[in-house]
Amino acid sequence: MAIQERQTIEQKQSAALNSDAVTSNVIREELLAGLPVTERRLLLNGISTAVLEGGDGPPVVFLHGPGEHGTKWLRVIPELISTHRIIAPDLPGHGSTASLDGPINVDQIHEWLDDLIECTCTTPPVLVGQLLGGAIAARFASQRGGRISKLVLVDSFGLAEFQPTPEFGQALGEFMTAPSEKAHDALWSYCAFDLDAMRSGMGEDWDRLKAYNLNRAHASDLKETQHDLMTSFGMSPIPPADLERIDSPTSVIWGRHNLATPLKVAEDACERFGWSLEVIDKAADDPPLERPAEFLEALYRVFDNSNVEVPSNTAVQDTRAAWDKIAPGYDRTNTPTQMWIADEGLRRAELSPGMRFLDVAAGSGALSIPAARLGAKVLATDQSTNMLEHLVTRARREKLEIETRFMDGHALELKDDSIDMAGSQFGVMLFPDMPRAIREMVRVVKPGGRVLIHAYGDPHRIEFLGFLVTAVQSVRPDFTGPPDPPPLEFQLADPVRLQSELCAAGLKDVKVETVVETTAHETGSDLWDWIVSSNPIAEMILTDLLELTQGERDVVRETLDKMVRERAGADVAALLTNPVNIGIGTK
Repeated sequence: MAIQERQTIEQKQSAALNSDAVTSNVIREELLAGLPVTERRLLLNGISTAVLEGGDGPPVVFLHGPGEHGTKWLRVIPELISTHRIIAPDLPGHGSTASLDGPINVDQIHEWLDDLIECTCTTPPVLVGQLLGGAIAARFASQRGGRISKLVLVDSFGLAEFQPTPEFGQALGEFMTAPSEKAHDALWSYCAFDLDAMRSGMGEDWDRLKAYNLNRAHASDLKETQHDLMTSFGMSPIPPADLERIDSPTSVIWGRHNLATPLKVAEDACERFGWSLEVIDKAADDPPLERPAEFLEALYRVFDNSNVEVPSNTAVQDTRAAWDKIAPGYDRTNTPTQMWIADEGLRRAELSPGMRFLDVAAGSGALSIPAARLGAKVLATDQSTNMLEHLVTRARREKLEIETRFMDGHALELKDDSIDMAGSQFGVMLFPDMPRAIREMVRVVKPGGRVLIHAYGDPHRIEFLGFLVTAVQSVRPDFTGPPDPPPLEFQLADPVRLQSELCAAGLKDVKVETVVETTAHETGSDLWDWIVSSNPIAEMILTDLLELTQGERDVVRETLDKMVRERAGADVAALLTNPVNIGIGTK
């Protein structure tokens, strides 16, 4: 080959590599834009390593799986940093961390991890490893257990020989050989229990994560190190004698539907070595991405076992579990009846087609669905994944495009001035720190954009509540209603309070109007179902506060039935009215 021709080829190759590096950096920056972390580069055992860090408190080090990177923890980092210091590196030869020159050995990676802990942790951290990261973490704990406080293995390799199902193995091989969008989705259809639900729940984050996965899969300079890591750590089982040496408290978190390493592998290991086991339903081998709320619940239980104080987050998890539990009933009863008030609020706020609309605490779509029908580009957020799943089902039924994301309204993972209009229907009124949630809505709305809040009005004028109190008095005559102070549902019941909060958050031209919502109920059982499905507080009052027996509940329903029939008269259904405050302000 002529020298000039060879130089031309080398120049093209160099340009392609530089272009790939630029693309990789751009995609990575987009992934990191919504995460409350900083990224720095550390030289660890001679390896230039990209490390994500954020939060204060006890340190937790996260090690990801093969072909992944530290950003893969994006669905759990935002909450964890409120109580812990999070350290999430890219493994050697992964993401933005450099590859190694020549073959690697186990001690070399142990030294790398040891250096990471030395540079980022002031006290021994909890070490969390998933898949390949789990195999590395387990071997490290067996050799240098004194460097960590606790070990958490998530769908970990190394507990048995890596033998995925034939279909999984074929999809993995095809992606590694010729990475493409089609091959990526085919592989993830085995990595996830319900890929469509996960993609919908992640929204744009999934697109960015997929783009970065594909970009890194095409980086030829990473392949050799990735292959060596899998060969050294992931393919073969760790000798039982080594696992026996792990003296750090150890817990295992596993997706029930894991096709790469079946649940029985985890069960056998936990039984043999005395480890605790948390099983995540409706998840395959990536619970942190697929079921982040359930993964966090499991992780916090692990932290509790280590005497780590997380009272506020435990309460959060309990609240999420309660909403997840009532999601089917809420979607069946409350969501359809509350779309009228959504239409009313959106009309007054002047939502128009093409606007980017944010729904905070969206539930199963009582506000999101009407907004999408109007042609808005809707992002629905909630901390109940079950609610969001019902929302997705509703949207598909009507062929509406709605992006859903698991998100805490107290700390929206969105850029400033990025939304045309933000709304919350019977959502923000429930938040423990309601003023902070409204400020977050204002923060993400563009200048000139609007914030819309729907909240229940005067509880003494809410007829469904009055019916329930009267019916309960048939078995508990001393019952006078909700406890004092009243539950969060009514913290914005006073229109003056709602107006004050919207103004305090920085909005102008604030208007609050009270309208009357009407719900129709044909029987007492129908009304009972509507009430107990509307909010976990209803069941809490009936079960925990009043401790109603099944017989007493039957009497309450019979009383409700008589009241509904009397109100309905000659009509088919009884119409009950409820005051609703609609608050609108402009940024």
